[in-house]
Amino acid sequence: MPYGFLYIIFLVALALLPSLIWLAYFLKRDDQPEPRIRLIITFCFGILITFLASYLENKVGNWSRNFNSVILGTIVFFFVFPFIEEMSKFFATVVSNIKNRYFCDEYTDPMIYSITTALGFAAAENLKVCFSVLQENAVTLTGHFFAATTIPITVLNTVIITIFIRFLSAVFLHANTASIYGYFWGIGRLLQKRKHIKIYLIAFGILLATLLHSCYNYLIMKTSENLYFAFGVILLLVVSNYIMSRSFKQIKSYQQ
Repeated sequence: MPYGFLYIIFLVALALLPSLIWLAYFLKRDDQPEPRIRLIITFCFGILITFLASYLENKVGNWSRNFNSVILGTIVFFFVFPFIEEMSKFFATVVSNIKNRYFCDEYTDPMIYSITTALGFAAAENLKVCFSVLQENAVTLTGHFFAATTIPITVLNTVIITIFIRFLSAVFLHANTASIYGYFWGIGRLLQKRKHIKIYLIAFGILLATLLHSCYNYLIMKTSENLYFAFGVILLLVVSNYIMSRSFKQIKSYQQ
């Protein structure tokens, strides 16, 4: 069993791995690959923006609890939280590519960079989930932990299984939702003289991404009550990925 410090390194690598696998998968669709350094910067911004998203979610969550309303709490969980996350990913994509001249040379770029940001966001979420598993199993991050603590193999197995499930679900979802507003962002580029329509298209894309994210959250919550809802999660992810693939091909045809 690994020592504490090595275990932290392992957790970081495990959190990054699902996002990197999906990123490699999506980048293979790009006929004109983007510069690696720009993708790394965008990915890192996706990681950093999770701090802002978590802060906003905590603020909104605390505010809603003051009203002690089930309806308000439901709205916040299923709609406001997903909207905050999708807006945060979009904001990170914009900020990380303000001075990126490669971001404007293809109609597919908004989808590629949006997905890259989303996968960075998902990697940070994976790391938070890993630390949550440690806390649930009474493993505290103290100086003694970093120095010499060994981790029970059962905790290690739990972390690996959890991240594997997220690899097939939550990480994949973040990429799919980001591709939605990335698609409408790319379509907006076709209307260069109608910038107001481009803004409307992006806003519509973020709204659709939020709805997809909300449906996923609902199905995941119901899956904990009834395992049959897991088929709904699978169907949602497969259909959304199929639509994303078709959308990317359509954007590429416009480029050609």
